[in-house]
Amino acid sequence: MLPLVFISAVVLVAGLFYKYIIYPACISPFSKVPRAHFSVPFASLWIRRKRPEGTNAIQTLLAAHKKHGPIVRLSPDELSVASLDGLRQIYTGGFEKAQEYEDEFMNYGIPNLVSMLQSKPHSVQKRMISNVYSKSSIQNSADLRTFSKVLLFESLFPPLQSAAQEDAAVDVYGLSQALGSDFITAFLFGIDNCSNFIRDVPARRKFMANYWAKKDGVDVKRATDELEAHVLSLCRAAETLSGNSPISRPVVHAQLSSQLFKSSISPQQKELVVASEMLDHILASIDTTTVTMTYLKWELSRNPGLQSALRKELLNLSSPLVYTPNASQGERRLPDPKELDSLPLLNAVLKEVLRVYPPTPALLDRVTPPGGAVIEGYAIPGGIRVGTSAKVMHLNEKVFSDAGSFVPERWLSDGKEESVNRIKEMNRWFWAFGCGGRMCIGNHFATHMLKSITAAIYTNYETTIVDDEGIEQEDAFLAGPVGRKLVLKFRSVNDAN
Repeated sequence: MLPLVFISAVVLVAGLFYKYIIYPACISPFSKVPRAHFSVPFASLWIRRKRPEGTNAIQTLLAAHKKHGPIVRLSPDELSVASLDGLRQIYTGGFEKAQEYEDEFMNYGIPNLVSMLQSKPHSVQKRMISNVYSKSSIQNSADLRTFSKVLLFESLFPPLQSAAQEDAAVDVYGLSQALGSDFITAFLFGIDNCSNFIRDVPARRKFMANYWAKKDGVDVKRATDELEAHVLSLCRAAETLSGNSPISRPVVHAQLSSQLFKSSISPQQKELVVASEMLDHILASIDTTTVTMTYLKWELSRNPGLQSALRKELLNLSSPLVYTPNASQGERRLPDPKELDSLPLLNAVLKEVLRVYPPTPALLDRVTPPGGAVIEGYAIPGGIRVGTSAKVMHLNEKVFSDAGSFVPERWLSDGKEESVNRIKEMNRWFWAFGCGGRMCIGNHFATHMLKSITAAIYTNYETTIVDDEGIEQEDAFLAGPVGRKLVLKFRSVNDAN
């Protein structure tokens, strides 16, 4: 007779084999989900190897979805979903954020809209400021027009005009960082307290050195402390503006502060809640503007014909954004925001840049609710990380023909039913700003800012490439060019005329 210990060991091994091998691989309802690799029911080693040093394995995800369809299992507890039904279920169906958002995006130890894991507190805080970010508020904001005129005519045009006259090269990657920071800080804190990074290059480099140190995991504590101290000083400066007749009001800071004033939290806590939110908006604006404007200028610089067509459209505005050095304040005019927003080619160019080069191409993880969910017909247990990638959505060849190519014309309608329906379907798959209650709160501000900057530059200048080495997009959560630069030359078209 076999020893009892041996029998017990066999039973234990068999039980473990069933629990960790047989059941997850063959019997569990979750086992029916298509696998990116044979090992994914048992271990996460395969996907970890595909994501070295913080990369996101976008090409791996694209290949997996091309082979297996709209839902793919990446590890024992992670799924990638690339379908409209799955997207709506995940991002509008009560799935909460994964822990990584709190670990990565919290500032001052205080949650903000991006780092909040639960939907309810996120909804409460979002409602406090959503009105100032609405499309109607953006298009009718006197403050936005005031500081846009200052930033474009007094900060942006003079150095571009000098570069054009001197035939000097410009790193537009760094310029885009400055534009993203100056525009959003003017909106948050008023033009009197904006970062002024377009003109103050040393200050920009210092701020961005801390930004990159934090992002790259180098001297994180010091960099974080300096970033937080800088933004806290801007918040305190904004508090003093109300009685001083500012050129433009601290729109977002004032709105959130006034809403929090009604709450029961202490003044010290309120200050940190506001600062955490403001810092998050600054970093998001820098990321979006840097990536989008760098690739927009790169694509336009590669295509002089497209530049000319866009310039023709911009000059047909009732109030084109023409720069004349030494013009008086009264002669400096901005286009009507609604008219600018309606330009078909400008919209097509911007949309195609965001489609091909989404600033955040990675999976945006959520967690299935405790009771589980059914996604694309598959039973998914609770506590599973699920996410959708904008890059994967945007490169679906069934929706976007020649999906990997930059073709702005795909967004232009000829008015015929086939064209209208095609664009409607593409819009359903366009996901640069997310969707649902967690959709980017600043998407209308970002769109207006990006269109205004593009109009300012390409109404007045032609751009050509000097150095685009490393222009390929990073495989990262926030994905700019690998080389972190794009050097162009500017030629004034007004001089040519």
